Amino acid sequence: MNKFKLYICFALLFATSNAVFSQSGMRYPELEKRLEPYFAEDLITDIRKELPQNTNYTIWGWDVGDYSGDGYYDVAISVKIAGEKNNKMNVFLFVDIDGYLTKVAQYPYEYYELPLEIGVVIKDGTCYITRKLEEFNWLIRGYRFENGVIMVYDEFKTQKIGNYTYETYNNFNSLQYDERYIETATGRDLMSANYLNIISYPRSKKIFKGYANETYSDYIDYVRSGAYHWDGLDDCSFSVKSAYDEDYLYFVITVYDQSIIAHNYEYYPSDNVELWFDINYVGKNRNRLMDSSKKEIAYRTNAEFGIFNFVVYPGDFYERKAYVKEICSTDDLYYFQQDAVGSIKVVSSLMDDSYQLKIRIPFLIFGFEKAPVKNNKFAEIGCSIVVNDIDNEYRPEEKTEVCTSNFNQNNPSTYGSLLLVPEGQWYGEVTNIYRDYILNHLKDLGF
Repeated sequence: MNKFKLYICFALLFATSNAVFSQSGMRYPELEKRLEPYFAEDLITDIRKELPQNTNYTIWGWDVGDYSGDGYYDVAISVKIAGEKNNKMNVFLFVDIDGYLTKVAQYPYEYYELPLEIGVVIKDGTCYITRKLEEFNWLIRGYRFENGVIMVYDEFKTQKIGNYTYETYNNFNSLQYDERYIETATGRDLMSANYLNIISYPRSKKIFKGYANETYSDYIDYVRSGAYHWDGLDDCSFSVKSAYDEDYLYFVITVYDQSIIAHNYEYYPSDNVELWFDINYVGKNRNRLMDSSKKEIAYRTNAEFGIFNFVVYPGDFYERKAYVKEICSTDDLYYFQQDAVGSIKVVSSLMDDSYQLKIRIPFLIFGFEKAPVKNNKFAEIGCSIVVNDIDNEYRPEEKTEVCTSNFNQNNPSTYGSLLLVPEGQWYGEVTNIYRDYILNHLKDLGF
């Protein structure tokens, strides 16, 4: 089933698990009876102790499943407390930790019209919380729990813009991103994009568990050419890490390849890596793919300027060092951009069944005086990375091209995305349930 259709089913049919269809909810004693087939009495008591005390409340939705990956049942419950204003609902998440059902999260939400618009479903190792934000606009977030950390695993959004419906799916673990525009009246797809995000944090930032900062391209959908010769992950796949400082953009690209072809001479066929960048934005909404600020949505399917391409070769790992063979752009470069080319640095290293490239690119080449992170907001640059894999140097036409998107260099809507994350912010949402305990303990010790 199409991923978008699947999530719409969640939004409209979340009650098919164990949600309550009554317009008044149910009392806790009834929930206890429904939980008895799944849990011992002591575990059900754990839940009762964590729900609101000394006040009336009703249960509007619940589900049982495993979203902690330990093989034991966990619980999600949506609760409305009597007397609370602003259409407020609370969603409680419980996980079996060492034989106790422990509350790991409590999320307060406001429903649009009915309490049933806040729903919970546990499916495929993930707890999904469905919310109707306003008419035609839905948000579904998937949560997972691991080693004391509750994290947003993925997110689906749908909203109506004029005569169109805009849908996005964002996986914070695999860093896959899908988006599409649909003609609402007919259901006809008008524009769609599917790619991998590359997340770039400030260079000195320590990345904590739960936040993904390494992008893996090992999908057949992203094998641009040579799929017939591609034998899977070990034949050719790669990962990308990125970071930035005020002046430079950094990449670490690790290519997994059982047959690495690298030469000392430029004119021999050799494995290489291409980096493509699209620095364009359109419209008042500063979107790189389309301008939705007007009545009719305009899509970017071509680019006359703002495209940059770097072709990097690993050298032979012994005598010839890694080098950038080509730097191409749709623009006429100013003198300061040409001077910045000399600041590009690249090194390579050979490992078992893989090689690694470390690349430094000055922002000046793109025309930026410094990293384009402003007003504490994420900066997005169109970016796709292409690994060209040659397994037989005598048949270079049989090369395989593995990308971070369904890539066509002439169509900017097929580029992936590079996201520069401002200092103090994160891509995703992660909460350590022991954080307050740890902080209080450190204070007791005098820190």
